[in-house]
Amino acid sequence: MRERVEHVFASLEQLIETLPVPPTHQELIWVHLSAGREKALASPRLPAIQLPFLVHAALTSDERPAHHLAGACTLLYFGADLFDNLVDEDLSSDWDARDPGEAYLAATTLLAAAPQLALDRLREDGIPPDRLWTLAHLFAETLLTMSAGEHEDMHFTNRTDVGPEMCRDMVERKSGSELALFAKAGAILATDDPGVVQKYAAFGLCLGTASQICSDVWDIWSGETSRDLLNGSRTLPVVHALATLQGESRGRLQESLGAARKSPECHDDVRVLLAEAGSLRYTALVQEVYRQQARKHLAAASPREPAGEALRMLLDETSLLATSHHASQ
Repeated sequence: MRERVEHVFASLEQLIETLPVPPTHQELIWVHLSAGREKALASPRLPAIQLPFLVHAALTSDERPAHHLAGACTLLYFGADLFDNLVDEDLSSDWDARDPGEAYLAATTLLAAAPQLALDRLREDGIPPDRLWTLAHLFAETLLTMSAGEHEDMHFTNRTDVGPEMCRDMVERKSGSELALFAKAGAILATDDPGVVQKYAAFGLCLGTASQICSDVWDIWSGETSRDLLNGSRTLPVVHALATLQGESRGRLQESLGAARKSPECHDDVRVLLAEAGSLRYTALVQEVYRQQARKHLAAASPREPAGEALRMLLDETSLLATSHHASQ
C-alpha cells in the first residue's frame, strides 16, 4: 500500500510542476498536498489511492492502469479535505503565514482543475475518449453531490427539525458519494459491464458513509476536545440524542451543545447526555448496517483475489460495535 502512495504522489508532483500557473501558485497547491503525503505515508490506507487500484485489480488482476486515475481521485480528496477545513475554520499551521484566500484558491484548484488534468493523462495509456468523458462527467456529478451534502451540513447547525434519517442522507451525499466515485471510477476503467460498475459504486457509497460515521464518533469520544462539538456540527450521535431526549433532558442537551461551542470543558457534559440517550449504540448499529451492505455489494461483484481480500480489510477497519459497547459501560 505504501508503494502505491509513493508512486501516486511522485506523479502528482510532476503534474503540478507542469501546470500553466506561476511557481508561487504551484507552491501554494503543494502546501496541502505535501502535508497529505506525510499523512498518507504514515497511514497508507487512503481510499482515494487504494480504491481505484484495488477495484481495477479486482476486475482485471492488474492495478497498474489505474495509476493516473488514483492521482485524480487523490487530488479531489485533498481538495475536499482542504475546503472542509476552511468551512470548519480548522486550517493547519501550514497556512498560518498565508492569506485565507490562498487556501480557497488551492482548494478550488485541487477540486476542479487538477483532477481533470490528471484524468487527461489516461489518454497516454490508450483510454478511448468516450470512457474519458464518462470519467470526467462522473467527477463533475460527484462534486455536485458532495457540495449539496456540504451545504446541508453547514445549515443543519441552525435547524431544529433535523432527524436521524436526514442526517444519514447528508452523510451519504457529503462523504459516501466521494468513495463511491473512487470505487466506481476504478470499475469504469476496467469494464463495460454497467451492472458490475454499479455494484462497486454501491460498495463505495456504503464504505464511505460507514467511514464518516466512524470518524464522527471518534471525534466526540476519542479525546478531551471535539472539533465537531466546537463547530456545532450536527453529526448522527447528536441528531439522534436531540430526537430521542424529551423535556428537561433535551433542554439540558441543547444548553450543553451551546456551551460546548465555547469551551472544551463542556464536552464531557454533552457526552453524558449522549450516553443517556443511547446515541453511541444507535450510531454504531446504523454504521454496522452500512458495513454489512458494503460487504453484500462487494460479494455480489465477485472480486478477484487478492484484491477482494484487501477491499474487505478496508471495510473491516471501520467497525464501531466494540467501541460502543465499551463506551456505554
